[in-house]
Amino acid sequence: MAFMKEYHSYEDYELASNSLRAVCGMVLFSFAEYECSNKDLIIRNFIAKSSMSLKGIFSLWEIESYYDCWILYRALLDRYLHLSHIGENNEFEQFDDWSFFKQMVSHNHVRSDARFKSELDNPVYNISKEQKERLRALSKNKPKWKRPKAEQVAKDLDMDFIYKFGYDMASMHVHPMANDGQQDFYTITKLKSDIDFPSRITVLNNSILVVTMLLQDSMYLTNFRWRPVVLDFINDIRKFLSQGDLTYRHTFKKIAELFPENLGKAS
Repeated sequence: MAFMKEYHSYEDYELASNSLRAVCGMVLFSFAEYECSNKDLIIRNFIAKSSMSLKGIFSLWEIESYYDCWILYRALLDRYLHLSHIGENNEFEQFDDWSFFKQMVSHNHVRSDARFKSELDNPVYNISKEQKERLRALSKNKPKWKRPKAEQVAKDLDMDFIYKFGYDMASMHVHPMANDGQQDFYTITKLKSDIDFPSRITVLNNSILVVTMLLQDSMYLTNFRWRPVVLDFINDIRKFLSQGDLTYRHTFKKIAELFPENLGKAS
């Protein structure tokens, strides 16, 4: 997704990732200070999930599970494209109803299967009275929302390369391929390989980039008013990715000095 001749060191990417996730955390605290609308809660959760996925990518890198990094990267892209589609079409309520209904139907499949009677008492599947009423209502008028197609959303954004060189290529690490595990074999056994495996450092660069995209879209979609320094930080992180510019570190200090004051306020 990023077309660069040179990438940065793992240590530099790690510092940028840690700073970005810290800012995501401070943004999440702003959500926690107010009674959020359903829309804002969904956006809040998208930010939180993306931040954790980014952390997971770096954890996988540290144990040399490079191809699994691409799996989480694809999940990040999927989340970004979902948010773009839902936000553009203002489908937050429809998405929430669909998500709840699909989850409840999935739970019921387990509970109604005679082969898994032990699951009847599993607290995971307990639902409140309100949830039962909501499920009953949605069962009468089933949600018609459908997941957006990643390729189409990317085209609508005029960024088809996100799908071609990001989502679609990363999908090869999600679904089994004949040479899966080849590099992992040598990583585990420590045997010498005649294969010169290429660096996968691009996955760190692109994962950070996608989180900045999702965070920026979230800023514009929420009902909050955000301090301009948050968007400055996002732009500065991108300058680091493309140019190695370290201005984001100074912008991060400005944000850190503001905290624990909220970075955003509910409109």
